[in-house]
Amino acid sequence: MKKLSLYLMLVIAGWSLTACDESHNDYAQPVVYPQEEAITIEGFEATPTAAASEDIDLGTMTEDAIQLFTLKQGTLPEGVTVENIRLEAWPADKDQNIATNVVASEDGMVTKEELAKLVYTFYGKKSTVRTFTAKLFANAFKGKEAQLITLGDFTLRIKPEELENPYYYIYGGATSSKSSDAYKTVMTPDPESDVVFYYTTKWVSSGDVKVWNSKYWQEGYLINDFTKLYGSGEEKPTSYKGTTGKLEQGRNSYIFSPAKKFYTFKIDLEALTYEWIELENQTPDTYTNISLIGDFNEWGGDVDMVAVDKAKHNWYVKLTLDAESELKFRADHDWAVNWGFGDSAGAWTVNDDIWAKPCVLNGGNIKVPAGTYHVYFCDITGAAHFVAAEE
Repeated sequence: MKKLSLYLMLVIAGWSLTACDESHNDYAQPVVYPQEEAITIEGFEATPTAAASEDIDLGTMTEDAIQLFTLKQGTLPEGVTVENIRLEAWPADKDQNIATNVVASEDGMVTKEELAKLVYTFYGKKSTVRTFTAKLFANAFKGKEAQLITLGDFTLRIKPEELENPYYYIYGGATSSKSSDAYKTVMTPDPESDVVFYYTTKWVSSGDVKVWNSKYWQEGYLINDFTKLYGSGEEKPTSYKGTTGKLEQGRNSYIFSPAKKFYTFKIDLEALTYEWIELENQTPDTYTNISLIGDFNEWGGDVDMVAVDKAKHNWYVKLTLDAESELKFRADHDWAVNWGFGDSAGAWTVNDDIWAKPCVLNGGNIKVPAGTYHVYFCDITGAAHFVAAEE
């Protein structure tokens, strides 16, 4: 472990320092002072702990806080105190002028909540190791005058917890008016990213949108836990692109569509941005019914899905399969328009790792294991979803 000497910048013949109030909390960011005569306070040592040099996985962290440093205080000049010990951290590939405070106790303890907040301030919720440069600061006080001092440098590598589950849902004026039905409007994940999601329809009302994690409905809704909720970072945005609210800004406003047209709404939970992508075809085919047919009903009947958006292009049904079945989607109880996976060469097998796939017209059968599923389908994009459900 590295031993860090502390050089306190004091003027022997009187202090010429920046004033602060009694709270001693005006010095959140490093301040540049003119070079003054220095004295050395012997015995001050800031020592990083072993944990500070290792990856900090918040998903496996069992305690509420972790010790990142130990601090030994030496003998101070008469009338001088050292207070407001804190870490300031910023992404390692960015400039220090965007540093944010990380609350730390004098014994070097930093809470799991503070570390999560640090990651979410600069990044989204993807469970990826993020590297930060951090400095340990304090203020030396004599009366109401203060001098910023640096106690040491750190490199922190923090990995957020895994998303509670991969399912995100959209809710607003273009979909169900009942919040309890929001689970019926699942978003389609990007095959190249676990934090980018899409939803395509005609936004026929005001188009107001919020995005929710399914755990919100199961746990957070009744206790007003907004940490699983994404809305706009602006009051009433109507542009094609914008920013979403961060974790600590859960009570954010709805996102409004630019116009009453067909769009694919895209949200990136890592970049914390959204985008409205206008469809070239503003007159897609419409159907009276979308249904499931397959081995489970001997290819002789249809299980109708329910339209969950006002434009009737996104469909939902809860389906129980007593045995593994191959099945397909079709329109209006007829084979003239049907969807399956890929081409006719083979079947797509639904499993826990692959729960959403695009289907194509006249594609191959979809092989689904026995179980109960929330089934979703978009007849514009062909996106199909089979999400395991409680039976």
